[in-house]
Amino acid sequence: MVESKLGKILIQKGLVTEHQLGQAIARHKETGKMLGEVLSELGFVSPDNLARALSDQFGIPFFELGDDFRLEKAEVKLVPETVARRYCLIPVKKEAGLVITLVMKDPLDVEAIDTVRSLTKMEIRKAISSEGRILAMIDKFYRQEAHLERDLQDIAELPPEVITGLDVEIRGNEEQLMVNANDAPVVKFVNLLLMQAVRDRASDIHFEPGEKDVTVRIRVDGRLREITPPPKALYQAIATRIKILSNMDIAERRLPLDGRFKFKVSERIIDVRVSSLPEAHGEKLVLRVLDRTALIVDMKDIGLDEVMLKRFQTILQAPHGIILVTGPTGSGKTTTLYAALNYLKDPAWNIQTVEDPIEYLIPGINQMQIKPKIGLDFAGALRAILRQDPDMIMIGEIRDLETAQIAMRSSLTGHLVLSTLHTNDAPSALWRLKDIGIETFLIAATIKLVISQRLVRVICPHCKAAVPPHEEELAYATSILPESTGWTFYRGAGCQKCLNTGYRGRTTIFEYMEVTDPIREMVVAGTGSVALRRLAMDQGMAPLAVNGLRKVQNGVTTIEEVMSVCAGDAGI
Repeated sequence: MVESKLGKILIQKGLVTEHQLGQAIARHKETGKMLGEVLSELGFVSPDNLARALSDQFGIPFFELGDDFRLEKAEVKLVPETVARRYCLIPVKKEAGLVITLVMKDPLDVEAIDTVRSLTKMEIRKAISSEGRILAMIDKFYRQEAHLERDLQDIAELPPEVITGLDVEIRGNEEQLMVNANDAPVVKFVNLLLMQAVRDRASDIHFEPGEKDVTVRIRVDGRLREITPPPKALYQAIATRIKILSNMDIAERRLPLDGRFKFKVSERIIDVRVSSLPEAHGEKLVLRVLDRTALIVDMKDIGLDEVMLKRFQTILQAPHGIILVTGPTGSGKTTTLYAALNYLKDPAWNIQTVEDPIEYLIPGINQMQIKPKIGLDFAGALRAILRQDPDMIMIGEIRDLETAQIAMRSSLTGHLVLSTLHTNDAPSALWRLKDIGIETFLIAATIKLVISQRLVRVICPHCKAAVPPHEEELAYATSILPESTGWTFYRGAGCQKCLNTGYRGRTTIFEYMEVTDPIREMVVAGTGSVALRRLAMDQGMAPLAVNGLRKVQNGVTTIEEVMSVCAGDAGI
C-alpha cells in the first residue's frame, strides 16, 4: 500500500512512467529493497525528486539544503558527527521552547529520533531531504575546516572600530605597516584563506583592489570563482602581510615584485609563489598555490590512452632526439614533462633540467632555475650544463633562436632533450621552429615526437548522471564523430564535493604526432602546415577534438568542456 502510494505520487508528478514503475516494482520484489531506493538506483528519479515525493507521501516538510544553507556552530554541537552519519540526519533549526528541526533521510526512523531526543533533551520536528544532500552538509560543517567560510565572513564583517587605523599609507611609515600586518584579524584572514585554497584544491588566489572594495577569487580546476573578500580598509595590511611572508620589499608599491613562501597543512608542505602588480587602486596580488602532493608523476595518470602511452614510453628510451610538448599557458605541459622525467629517472642516468621557475622538486633529478636578473637565461644555463655530462635534458621552454640552436646541437651530440613550445597544435610546432630561425634539415633530423595538449575538467563522480546533450553540443560531436549519436552522455548535477560545479579535477586531451620519414621529407621540402597535418592524420594522429570526444564517450568529461578548449577545431 505504501509502495503503491509512492508510485502514484511519482506518476502524478510526471517523474516516472508506468513502464518504469513496473520495472522498479519487479526489482523491488526480487531484491527486497525499498521501492524508492530501487527507483533511484535505476536512474528513473533523482534523489531530490524522490525526497519531495516522500514528503508528500508522509506529510512531512521537504527541507531545501541549497548552496546558501549554513549550519551554525551551536547546531553542530547538538548532534555528534557519528550519530549524524549513522542515521543520515542533521539538526538545522533550534527554536524557542526546546524544539529542534531534524532533517532526515528516513523520517520514520524511530531509533534515530529517540537517540537525538535523548542527546539533546529537546522535542523533535521532522523534515526530509535526500541522502546525498544531507551527507554533503555533514561533510561541509562537521569536518575540521568546516567553519572556514564562516570565519572569513566574520572577518569581512568586522565593525569599523576594530579596523580603524589599519588602512595607512606607507609614505615613511614602514614600522606602522609592519605592526598592522601582524594584527590578529589580518593574520587570521591570510591563514584562513590559505587553508580554504588548499581545501578547495585551488591553484591560484587573486586579490584585486577596487576603489571602494576588494575582490578575492580562487581558481579551481581552471575556473575562477569569487569568495568572501576582506574589508577594503584591511587590504593594505593583508597585502603587506603576504609580502612579509614572501620576503618582498613592503615599501615598494611602484614596481612589480615576486616572492615565495611555504606553509604546512595537515603534514603537507604547500609552496606559494607571489606576484604583485601596481594598479590604479592598489597592488594586485596573485598567489600561485603549489601542492606537492597533487603533482602527477606517474605517466599512467596524465590522460594518455594505452596506445599513446606505450609509444611515448618507447620514444623516451631513444638515446638522442627532441620531444616537444605544446599548448597554451596553463595546459599542463610541465606536468607531462615531469611525468616523463619521473619515468626516465634512474641512478644510471644524469638528468638535468633548466626551468623558469622550478615548480616541483623531483628527487633524483638535477633541477636548475634561470635567473635573468643576473644574466643567467636558458641559453646560458644550457651551455653550462652541457659541461656537466648530462644524458637527458629538460628545457622549460624554447623561446628564442639561441636556445633552440643549443637544444638541436645537444640532440645531435647524443642527448635526449625534452622541452615545451607555444603552438596551437602538434604539426605547427615544426613550423614554429622554422619561424624562430632553425634550418628545416635540422628540424627533420632532431624532432622525434610532438604532443599538443589541453586540460579539460572531469565530471564529478559523486553527482555524475546520464543527461542528454544540448542540440548544439550533439551537432558538434556528430560533425567530428558521426557514431556519437548512439553514445550515452554524462554530466555532473553539482554537489558539495565539487563545489556545485559538476566537475572535480582535470585530465588532459592530446594530439600525438610522431615525426616519421614521410613527415621529415615534407619538412625538408618546405610543405605547408595544412598538408603536413593531413599526412600526420593519415598516419594515425587523432586531432585534439577527437581525443577529447573519446573521453566524452568514456564518461570522463563533457562535450561542453571539449568545445571550450577546441573551439574552431573541426577534428581535421
